[in-house]
Amino acid sequence: MKKREKVQWGAGAAPSIKRVDPLRFCKSILLSVPPVAFIGTWAAWRPLPSLPMPPGSFVDHLSYGGAWVMHQFAPSFFSHKAQLFAAHIEALKNHGEIGGIYARLAMGAAAGLVPLGWAAWKYLRPRDGLIYLRGARRYSGKVAVDKLKAKLSPAVKRQPDHAIAPDIFYPKNLWTRHMLVVAGTGAGKSTVLRPLVQTIVKHDEQMLLFDPKGEFTRAFEKPILIAPWDERGWAWDIGGDMRNIGFARRFAAALILQGTDPMWANAARQLVVGSLLYLQRKYGIYWGWRQIADTLALPQPSLLKIMSRHFPEAVRAVERASVTTQGVLINLTAFCSPIFDLADAWGDTPADRRVSFFDWIKNPELAPRQIILQGNGAYPEITKGYVEGIFSVISGMVSSVELEDSPDRKVWIICEELPQMGKIPIRPLFELGRSRGLRCIAVCQDLAQLEEVHGAQTVKSLVSMSGSILIGQVSQGDTAETLAKALGAREVERRNISTSFGSGRSQSVSYARETIPLYTAAELGSRLGYDEDRKGVRFALALEGNIYELFWPTFPMKDARAAHIPSAWANGLVTPIGHHPMDNDDNSDHPDPVVAFAPSTTSTPHSDEPLWLDDGQAIPLDDASSSDDFSPFSQMWDGAVSSDKSFAEDASEQEQ
Repeated sequence: MKKREKVQWGAGAAPSIKRVDPLRFCKSILLSVPPVAFIGTWAAWRPLPSLPMPPGSFVDHLSYGGAWVMHQFAPSFFSHKAQLFAAHIEALKNHGEIGGIYARLAMGAAAGLVPLGWAAWKYLRPRDGLIYLRGARRYSGKVAVDKLKAKLSPAVKRQPDHAIAPDIFYPKNLWTRHMLVVAGTGAGKSTVLRPLVQTIVKHDEQMLLFDPKGEFTRAFEKPILIAPWDERGWAWDIGGDMRNIGFARRFAAALILQGTDPMWANAARQLVVGSLLYLQRKYGIYWGWRQIADTLALPQPSLLKIMSRHFPEAVRAVERASVTTQGVLINLTAFCSPIFDLADAWGDTPADRRVSFFDWIKNPELAPRQIILQGNGAYPEITKGYVEGIFSVISGMVSSVELEDSPDRKVWIICEELPQMGKIPIRPLFELGRSRGLRCIAVCQDLAQLEEVHGAQTVKSLVSMSGSILIGQVSQGDTAETLAKALGAREVERRNISTSFGSGRSQSVSYARETIPLYTAAELGSRLGYDEDRKGVRFALALEGNIYELFWPTFPMKDARAAHIPSAWANGLVTPIGHHPMDNDDNSDHPDPVVAFAPSTTSTPHSDEPLWLDDGQAIPLDDASSSDDFSPFSQMWDGAVSSDKSFAEDASEQEQ
């Protein structure tokens, strides 16, 4: 990063141009160094430990020594004094006493270095002619590192934590205030994140990381993978997380977004909530994606019976077999397409490869500590569907009084390419996550992308709620303008000199105050980003009013595993076995499908009575049990399931 600098040899320069002033430096040292050196030598001219007092007073040595120096330049002057001083010095050398004089002269010279260093710092360091008054300040290079270290040092000693940049450690209280990272395509966001993620993985700290490009999947083998399209992936245990109506409503709201006509979305949400409550009350936590898909695919009469018994609020959505009801069911199927896809991908996942995010937050000892949620541009709707659902559970727990504040909890939430995650409830995590021990790092390329997904007000809130903002190279546009404004400005005073050469030369000095932004939109694209030889990347850290331009060297990572191994479902080798309302057509020539799950060595007995969960405990509901209730599974979720009847057929028979 080249700077425009000027050497000022008496001539004026624009106040905004950085300059050095050697003339004023010379004047300063001539006026300050000799007096300070004289005082330092005089103060040392006394008995000191291991340094006896030299013969003669300080004034005599100064007088005769000065005469000797003058005699060297003008031999006709001070010849007698010069000869006496030379003989005196020779005698001190012969008696071994000259060291005391040399030591005291060195002390005086050391004292003279103090004003010399001050003058060099003031006049030989490139600086502009603006006088800082108040506001934010911008530091770069070694000055930025030194200033930031000095600022963070007290907090790091009290609460040490991981480094944010090479050799710059961040305190715990700043990590828990979250971080927003904004940089354009290819601006080095991954270069900044890689060292931090590697440290988190190495220390086995709780982490949930969204990986849309697969680079962190490839680099780290330890975190488990949640990806419906990867054969190594685990499944989200939706049955374990839909514990009550609150979780069900949040999941439905995350899955089904409001459109131009909210009636269809609201009706579909009600049916999803009712279906979740039915499964949860009937089977506790022992059900999964196949069961919710089969329930949502039931015809209108079966859904009406379920809603009447388990969620009367949704009865009106399917009360009559009308055109409107048919529209509701069509929209329900369209909204819930990710559920049907996930049922095919995760329907046969064994119990020991399912993750409950309720447990992951509240009881971390029951779940894997480090999880990668993999994104995939080939399946954008599925990605958003399962990621939004998972974060609805996490944000619900973070916002709930069930999760107590804990100074010892450390949970990293790293959202690489946040817009690709869909409309996840990120705001509650930033608002309430600090006291719960969450450390959120949200990464995006453009604030306009976030506004498109989350809305302008949410984006403004994220910017203001982030304790730290890392900004990389950003192309000119609305995002650059917004960031330049958010980074603040400084108020300075400008010295103006006016010279007149009229009847007589006259000069006047005036001062003007003005506010100067720390960055312009153009600077965010020119000052930041990779250096010329691409050995590292420069980001601007906005922290508590000041800006520190820091450098991250390139950080290559070795491959620990393949980024992607396609699953049987991704290869098209899994035949969808989910039921559709048309499967219940009495005139159908096709045999009823069979629901089958992989055998397990254990099984969980269950009561015929429906269950309600209270903090994970299944409690029978006597008033909901009856002989004609739905029972689509012959054995509960924790064990093997095999039935000769399809779920839809079983429901239809009981309805008759």
